[in-house]
Amino acid sequence: MLQTMTELFKASWRSLVLADLLFKLIAFIVLTPLSSLLFRIFLSYSGHEILTDTDIAFFFLHPLGIVWLILVGTTLFGIFAMEQAVLITVSMSQRAGHALGILEALRFIAGKAPGIFRLNAVATTWLLLIAAPFLVAAGGLFLFFLTDHDINFYLTDQPPKFMIVAGLIGVILLAMTILLIRCGINWSLALQINLFENVSPKECLEESRKRVLGKRKEIAKWLFVWLIVNSLLAMVTSACVLTFGQWLVPRSTTSIVWLAFLLGTMLSIWSLVNLLVSLFGVISLGVVFASLYELIGKSDACRLPTNRSSGGPAWSLQWTRGRLTSVVVVGGLASAGVGMLAIQSVSYKDTVEITAHRGASAKAPENTLASFQQAIEDGADWVEFDVQESKDGVVIVAHDSDLMKVSGVSRKIWNSTAEELQAIDIGSFFDSKFSSERVPTLAEVLQLCKGKVRANIELKYYGHDQDLVNKVIQLVEEHQMESDVVIMSLKLAGVQKVKQLRPDWTVGLLTAVTASDLTRAKVDFLAVNTELATRSFISSAHQKNKEVFVWTVNDATTMSTMIGRGVDNIITDRPDLARQVLAERASLSPLERILLEYSFLFGIEPKKSAEQ
Repeated sequence: MLQTMTELFKASWRSLVLADLLFKLIAFIVLTPLSSLLFRIFLSYSGHEILTDTDIAFFFLHPLGIVWLILVGTTLFGIFAMEQAVLITVSMSQRAGHALGILEALRFIAGKAPGIFRLNAVATTWLLLIAAPFLVAAGGLFLFFLTDHDINFYLTDQPPKFMIVAGLIGVILLAMTILLIRCGINWSLALQINLFENVSPKECLEESRKRVLGKRKEIAKWLFVWLIVNSLLAMVTSACVLTFGQWLVPRSTTSIVWLAFLLGTMLSIWSLVNLLVSLFGVISLGVVFASLYELIGKSDACRLPTNRSSGGPAWSLQWTRGRLTSVVVVGGLASAGVGMLAIQSVSYKDTVEITAHRGASAKAPENTLASFQQAIEDGADWVEFDVQESKDGVVIVAHDSDLMKVSGVSRKIWNSTAEELQAIDIGSFFDSKFSSERVPTLAEVLQLCKGKVRANIELKYYGHDQDLVNKVIQLVEEHQMESDVVIMSLKLAGVQKVKQLRPDWTVGLLTAVTASDLTRAKVDFLAVNTELATRSFISSAHQKNKEVFVWTVNDATTMSTMIGRGVDNIITDRPDLARQVLAERASLSPLERILLEYSFLFGIEPKKSAEQ
């Protein structure tokens, strides 16, 4: 097997690199926009502008969502399969002495495209059918055993019942994963059979299963070896780049021009190394599949395409002094240009604001008057808190659907009056000195905040609200805090209702995951987690006049990273630490800011706050 893989790679690596690069270009220009268009069409038919959080789950349970999942899954698998088909075809033809040209290989694969996509449609449908009962069983366990209390209670306290059910769900999902991997191994020859033998797409999966019979362990071993080799390669190359960066950067430099050149060089090297590692991973997988077919699944019916053009794609690069000089000059200029662009993206003045998440909840129990007072003392610009309605229609401040996490009392908010809720101690769970803390009303919180700190009100919807939006608006106006309040929610319809009733108010969408372009949402700001808050996302949001809030950031390094990326608001349990980070960043010189923003390239450990 190893000898076959080596021969295939050695005979055709130049053609494989060129074929993969060309296919990636074609896929980027043609196939990716088509997939995006397909998603937007289905999204419009579903009645949603965007998909976030729970909307994603509901969409995939909808018939349109299931159809979209099959079509998009088929498309994505089809793109991957066509890429592997090109690589398999080129490598096997080269080894057979056909010297198939790149364009000839692409033409051959284009002719096979309908069959490849039909094959992937059948495979995707089977995978969904196999996964469905496992997902239903896992979902049933969750709904039957873990819905008595708010999910945050289970995640925070992790009672025995939660651990047992989570373990059972884990076993179910593990069994599903093993079965899906087994299917993948059974079908590992289906694409090759479809390409080179006169077998229909529907029969390819069964034919592949028959041919791998007794060879599953060997196939699994080589696929595992491929995964380990590529993982180690990625780790080693990253370590080498970081080591080179540590050696390259002069810590005491006072020249921004020289630093720009170094930064551009490192960014170029980083991009080139990532590209090469990615190329090797995809190409080597194609070689593995070609070798498996060559040794395990090839039959007498195999017919490789022959080259009908005037020659193969053999090419070589001869280095002359002039060419080498040109590469050095062009590379140097490109590095300097990349470096200057990178430096221009660095913010030299921080304008971010600090929001205390449910108050200063690292120092006091969340969503209590004590936590809001602590946030004011710690210098927060905003306090964020959650509101919902009690049984008697009072707008109270509480995050979960019940008080189990903060008091041990299993009392649903919507089934309790405000008086009943305010009789419960919600502070002792944090510290006995907060035993007097009770569930505050929105009116009490607004009175505390007025003139001291601005308020970010999150509307909580658990399916039992009566008239939450109108009551919040009424209370804010009664306290004359219209200019000191923003409203956000996980539920887009809720904040859109606020915007409809009060067009001048600032509203935002809160989300953890999204399956669409979040910046298209008709809101004033987007409150996202750190994974979504990339430079490109922040830049795109700003271009559409939307601010970006990021949550929940509680360590100095991540705070500094998010501030450097240009977020407008940091939501944190530790507003005092955020204030300290801002003070430390204010003392940095421009060169130090540049090094800080790109410390991941130079292997520099960011300075930690004294409190961290």
